[in-house]
Amino acid sequence: MGTSAPYTEKISLTSDVFKLSTLQPKSMFGGIRNALMGRSSLAFAGQRSFALLSRIRAAAESTQSNVPQGPIIKTDNERIVSWKLYAKCNKHNTIVSLFAVTEDLDFMKNNEHLSYNEKVLYYMHLPQKSKLMVSAGMLGFRNSQKQEYEAGYQVTCRALKLIEEKKLIGPNDKIEVIITNYGKGRQAFESCLVGKEGAGIRSNIVRISDNTKLKFGGNRAKFQRRL
Repeated sequence: MGTSAPYTEKISLTSDVFKLSTLQPKSMFGGIRNALMGRSSLAFAGQRSFALLSRIRAAAESTQSNVPQGPIIKTDNERIVSWKLYAKCNKHNTIVSLFAVTEDLDFMKNNEHLSYNEKVLYYMHLPQKSKLMVSAGMLGFRNSQKQEYEAGYQVTCRALKLIEEKKLIGPNDKIEVIITNYGKGRQAFESCLVGKEGAGIRSNIVRISDNTKLKFGGNRAKFQRRL
């Protein structure tokens, strides 16, 4: 005389609701497991899953409602917050550029349609405007001459002289110096800053950082040309 398998229920997820469907156990152990769990455990699990699905849908709807209805509106009412002096000392060239970090004073008033996160991101990454740029090629250095120490020194001197002539930086302005790569012009740039050429802006420098990209692993490098 055979024994009948216990009655079990399985919860299947559809688009909107959970449906209960009867299922016979495939093995003796499956029947024992379902008997130990019971109907109440399965129903409780279904309620938790349904509540989680409802919270996910509510979060998705609230996110869609916060999408901005238009682009960022810009005006000419700006002020310079700080300055950034970039020195790109490549292996074959040296480029020095000056950028002004600007803030739109009417940003909050003209961009009320933006979300809170977008407003925070604007003030965390304020826009930058280029004011001047000097490279070794602009000073007459050609081909392999652009990678030498003298080229980097002349580029830095020329950039600092233009800053002084145009009176771009005030006595209370803040400057952040950002150096990239390890060419010969890097040492020349640093020598100018600590020498008499950088006396005009040295007191305004509040931070010096290195933005050189370092590779860990990655693709195999190009074969080094040796003369």
